[in-house]
Amino acid sequence: MKNETHATRPFRRRPIFIGLSILLIVLVIGGVVVVRGITAGKQAILPPQQTTVPTQQGQASSTPATKASALLFGTNLGLFDANDQVVTSATTRALMQQIHIRIVRIPLRHNLPNALEVQAEQAVKSIGAIPLIVLNGLRDPNALADDTRMIQNSNSVFGDSLVYYEFGNEDDYNGITISRYTQGWNTLIPQFQRIARNGKFIGPVSYQYNRNNLTTFLQGANPRPDAISWHEYTCSYKDPAADCLASLSGWTAHISDARAVMQTILGTSLPIMITEWNYAADQSTQSNGLPIDDGKYNNASFMTQWTTAALNTLAANRVFASMQYSVTNTALPLITFNNTLTTQGTAFQTLFQKMTA
Repeated sequence: MKNETHATRPFRRRPIFIGLSILLIVLVIGGVVVVRGITAGKQAILPPQQTTVPTQQGQASSTPATKASALLFGTNLGLFDANDQVVTSATTRALMQQIHIRIVRIPLRHNLPNALEVQAEQAVKSIGAIPLIVLNGLRDPNALADDTRMIQNSNSVFGDSLVYYEFGNEDDYNGITISRYTQGWNTLIPQFQRIARNGKFIGPVSYQYNRNNLTTFLQGANPRPDAISWHEYTCSYKDPAADCLASLSGWTAHISDARAVMQTILGTSLPIMITEWNYAADQSTQSNGLPIDDGKYNNASFMTQWTTAALNTLAANRVFASMQYSVTNTALPLITFNNTLTTQGTAFQTLFQKMTA
């Protein structure tokens, strides 16, 4: 997600890595990915017998391990301008509740007034979702002041309720080395921790999984992050639908490798958040207001099959939280501009009931 627009960037190929400590057999059955094998480690907050899901009040409830984390059903705000539907439309917010959105990622935009960011937080609070605030990080020369202001806003809106904060957004895609990112984390996060009333801090927010980034970050990050995050897409809009489905197996490999890295460096595994995901990072809205006609976004069979497979892949790999990109105002929304559910939005509603009941 770029600050100005997400979908204009080119498709990013996944990095190749070795040394996976996992034995996998991935079976794609009717569009649902079933993962069998031996995973490398387990998340520290997810005991083998249960899944721990934070509530908006910051407490925890336990559900059997066969159930998916409710926080898989998250989304991003576009928030490109003051006309964002989540801010302006009560109907949009009602639809977000209807499809069971449990966590919402809120970007910071340099060109928008502070009051609009506060409105976005209030909108998320009104639907009972947990907020994940994307701090500016090192690409903002005034990051300390600007991010401090946003944390103070969050304190005002959410009080003592749980708030997640990501430090930066795809800084590796935007030319910031992981060493510099880690130095920035070590300098700024302790200051942010002192003012956040109930904040959890997440990094390194890579634009795709990168073993070297994660290794360097975990070896040097002080304080230790509360969770780790990166973004996942499967294909270009130019690729055949079958390739987009087949590439979901890469998510399983990335998640398993990340856990292996954490076990090696930390001796434990931190919660994993996939804070952006969809089938194509380069699908974008054209001058006519419609996405690129790739034969996929408007193919109900593909969108249902791919979304089902994606969420089942995340659940099977015990991902703690994930955020689809995005709820409105982009090429692949959950809710259209005239407040109807897209095929992906309908899939969210159906899958939540099946996967978390």
